[in-house]
Amino acid sequence: MRTPNGNYALCIMHYALYMALAVITSCSTKMEALDNYNIDETFADMSTKDLHTKYYSQHRLQTTVDAPVLDQFTSVKQPYWEFPKGVNVIFYDENLKAQSSLKAGYAVYYTKKKMWEARLNVEIVNETGTKLNTEQIFCDENGKKVFSVKKVTVTDPDGTVIVGKQGFESDMAFKNYKFLDVNGVVNLNEEYGDDIK
Repeated sequence: MRTPNGNYALCIMHYALYMALAVITSCSTKMEALDNYNIDETFADMSTKDLHTKYYSQHRLQTTVDAPVLDQFTSVKQPYWEFPKGVNVIFYDENLKAQSSLKAGYAVYYTKKKMWEARLNVEIVNETGTKLNTEQIFCDENGKKVFSVKKVTVTDPDGTVIVGKQGFESDMAFKNYKFLDVNGVVNLNEEYGDDIK
């Protein structure tokens, strides 16, 4: 069949080729857009609910971790675990004795750096019962230290309260620590009884 401008079949072929090129160009543009979008930083590789796990290093138990939700991001440059609904971590010494515990409403663990960042109602308790409260803290497993640049409040079992307005630094056992910009309240009733009234 012929048209006034030439072969009808040729017109159909030109139109089909034009449409095919349009689709290929469109797909190519979309693929380039997907290549530029790093999906790994947005979505977890794996998500776990009601987590209870033990972490070993050099054949020794170092921590136990309990959390309602764990999201693992392993395909990014700096892999990390995220605990969006809070976490409870117990740190153990060389003799497998619990030396301190950490609770927080939110936490991130950077697996390569072996660094914890905890936020929202953070509480650390050592084996003697001394308790630290703050809104943000870091635990460096490699450097074996705990530190914060936020206000921290430390309460001893005897009622003594020390506040570090600009943070503090401690060992992982939370036994030896120092404060920045300190003030505090000492429980004199424990020390001197009714004599101070």
